[in-house]
Amino acid sequence: MKNTKKRICIGKISSSHGVKGLVKIAPFGIDTSLLNGELYTSETGNDTLNITLKNSMGKHILAQIEGVTSPEQAKTLKCSLYVSRETLPEIDNDDEFYIEDLKGLDVIDSNNETVGSIIAVQNYGAGDLLEIKPKAGGSSYFVPFQDEYVNNISLKNKCVTIENAQDFIIE
Repeated sequence: MKNTKKRICIGKISSSHGVKGLVKIAPFGIDTSLLNGELYTSETGNDTLNITLKNSMGKHILAQIEGVTSPEQAKTLKCSLYVSRETLPEIDNDDEFYIEDLKGLDVIDSNNETVGSIIAVQNYGAGDLLEIKPKAGGSSYFVPFQDEYVNNISLKNKCVTIENAQDFIIE
């Protein structure tokens, strides 16, 4: 595989399964076929795993990893799975985007002033959160990724408009 600069996390090996060395993969997207084949194990570096998908198991997918034949080997493989950004289909609709494409966008408040930039999109179980690094410095803060707070996303203008962003800053 070619080592590219931008990679997208499309799933994570969450646990081993059974006695044949299978693993459970939690997919992060709708198109699970992207998890079949050779995938990177980090955002940078050249380490890859060759994965063969077996079958769906609730929220997970069972898979075989090339060269892994025992549960002991499978238990050592808890890692995220990445593909090159170029592998993903282009999006033609202005209302759709890849979460990864939000990283680095400026955060604009309702007064049209830049208040920071998005450094990550996190999800701790209750929904997506935009992690924002304030322009003035200090600790990052989170804003729920919901219509009530996020008014506009413009990849073209490289900005996200957030309602009352200052209300989320913890001092």
